[in-house]
Amino acid sequence: MKLARYILSIVFLSIFILFAIANNDLVLINFPNIPGVTSGKSIYLPIYLFASLAILVGLAIGVLIEYLRNFRIRKTFNENKKKLFNTEKELQKSKEKFLTEDEKIFNMLD
Repeated sequence: MKLARYILSIVFLSIFILFAIANNDLVLINFPNIPGVTSGKSIYLPIYLFASLAILVGLAIGVLIEYLRNFRIRKTFNENKKKLFNTEKELQKSKEKFLTEDEKIFNMLD
């Protein structure tokens, strides 16, 4: 499993390096004019850097959305886990309360 992950990482890194070498031209990125803010600036970035930043921003947004979407599910799971733990403790107490002397002795031997 780890070997496959390393090989896959090397393949993706090689593809990215080839993409960067083939697309090292500069692209002009213009920021829009926003009223009240001094903007309207522009910067030059290589195509591969711009594409990489777009992919990373997309991944970060996707991870954040999935984390927030699953938050409710994780919260419910943890609450149910606590309820189950408390119920098991109560069951154990009830079990000890109604055990006969012989059963208590056998439990001590186990």
